[in-house]
Amino acid sequence: MIFIRNTYLFLFCTIILGFSQKPFSHAGEAQDLLSQAYTAYQHNQWASAKVPLERAIHLYPHYAEAHHLLGLVSTQLKKPDQAIAALQQAVKAYPSFARAYVDLGFVFQEQQQYEEAEKAFRQATTIYPHYLESWMALAALFDQQQQGTNAITAHQKVLELDPHHSDSLYGLAYWFIQQGEQEKAEPYVEQLTTKNPEHVNGWLMTGSLAQQSGQSEKAITAYQHVVGLQQQLVDPYFNLGILYQQKEQYAESAEAFRNVLRLDNNNPEAHINLGVVYTALSKLKQAEEEYEAALALNPRLTEAHYNLGLLYEFHHNAPGKAVEYYKEYAKLGGQDERIAKLLKRIRS
Repeated sequence: MIFIRNTYLFLFCTIILGFSQKPFSHAGEAQDLLSQAYTAYQHNQWASAKVPLERAIHLYPHYAEAHHLLGLVSTQLKKPDQAIAALQQAVKAYPSFARAYVDLGFVFQEQQQYEEAEKAFRQATTIYPHYLESWMALAALFDQQQQGTNAITAHQKVLELDPHHSDSLYGLAYWFIQQGEQEKAEPYVEQLTTKNPEHVNGWLMTGSLAQQSGQSEKAITAYQHVVGLQQQLVDPYFNLGILYQQKEQYAESAEAFRNVLRLDNNNPEAHINLGVVYTALSKLKQAEEEYEAALALNPRLTEAHYNLGLLYEFHHNAPGKAVEYYKEYAKLGGQDERIAKLLKRIRS
């Protein structure tokens, strides 16, 4: 569920700090060098951007914008130490440079220096309390660090600034669910899927909440949205299979479990459930094949032994074969009282 922002933005600024200390001609040259470097940066020509930036900084050591862009270039060149040094120079030259603090935080975050990243992001929020990017960065950092309380606070601030922000709508719902407060999560998920009807994780969460609260039709609708958007996810098909099975819509359930196995044929639980559905549809040969497929994947599945025993006892009139599976079921810890009495009677 967690989203980490690592895209670096450069807000090009034509104001050069401290130009009064140097001849105006140098100021014009430094501006030209910054413009040249920015053009190279826009075209992903990182090495070509570095040389004019270093020249501009040589002309004006306190040129905050040049240090900032050099930090972004160094990041793209996979030189995090140089990036940190350059961005620190940018905020030293211009202490109110909120964008540079955010970018500095991103570099610290990628280097797993999480305390430093948090300090940088928080400094940006202090400088510019309504700076959406800084609150988004903090929320993502807290998500990554599994700091639920802090994440909730940051996501709420994001939504104050951007009420329809998808990541924070999802983030708040996620953390409220983690805290066992599903009722608080629901309005955020509903708003998320209303404003962004193609948000797959939003529909998955909607389905999960509805399924947990016994709203089967709402859950089915949500999972159908998911598979309509993304047909390569196992979980929504599996959940649809369970829900349809509970409603005794066995044809739909079988189709859902077949889709699970299309994506993951080594899923023993799907084989077992499909076997149960095939039994309900009187497709006994297919049911037997599914149970055997489950046992081929995991011979210790008590449910598969139990269901095969039932199949042979009640549908194939083969009590001897059924007992073989019941014995294995009991040996693996199965607790069905009827089976225990049956085996005891046979032993005696």
